[in-house]
Amino acid sequence: MSEPTAIEILVQDPWFLVVHKPVDLLTQAIETLPSLQSRLADQLSAPGLPKPFIGMPHRLDRMTSGTVVVARNQRSLRRLCDQFATRTVVKEYLAWVSGLVPKEGAWVDTMRKVPDEPRAEIASIDQVHARDATLEYRVIQQRTNSHNQPESLLLIRLGTGRMHQIRLQCGSRGFPILGDRLYGSQNTWGPEGQTYREPPIALHAYRLTFHHPKSAEKIAALALPPPNFPWGNPSDLSLATRD
Repeated sequence: MSEPTAIEILVQDPWFLVVHKPVDLLTQAIETLPSLQSRLADQLSAPGLPKPFIGMPHRLDRMTSGTVVVARNQRSLRRLCDQFATRTVVKEYLAWVSGLVPKEGAWVDTMRKVPDEPRAEIASIDQVHARDATLEYRVIQQRTNSHNQPESLLLIRLGTGRMHQIRLQCGSRGFPILGDRLYGSQNTWGPEGQTYREPPIALHAYRLTFHHPKSAEKIAALALPPPNFPWGNPSDLSLATRD
């Protein structure tokens, strides 16, 4: 069995790392399953020394690639978790969706996790566990696929971080993320001839902005989407920034 590809480290600091999580990898898992956390612990281990501390203040779904900040000590983990809890971390995603989406906008919904099921749904405010969900987006590219169907590439800035939030808010408006059959997509996504544990979807955690857990310096890190997926021109994607 071949060795797994090394995890790309985008920013390296004594207090934290920012890494590029690949597709088809859990962020955290039990010891018997591969995960970003265990892969990094192995990758950064030194012979004869205990494995390094790898703390995960947030997660990405298995089939979502992109930027993840990793704590390197307990104090850093606590302070980074506080930033996510108070929504001071700016999380920006790229998503290819079906349809022609209006140029820009803000989406506000009430949603909840469906009890005993691994999916979310739009809910009324009085339903149990219903919570607000907000995001802003703008269209940065549009194209027509091989079936003459329009597709839009969105740059999304999350206001909240609910389970499957982007997937549900896009799908419920008739703009499902490509490959996301759970929320209405009829299109496949990703390179042909490659097998995955779950079908890939066109969602990528593009940029993460937070404050250094010790100095409070503003840190911004971005990762371009995987080159073997049909994201478009990387030089165009690198301009998809916003203040």
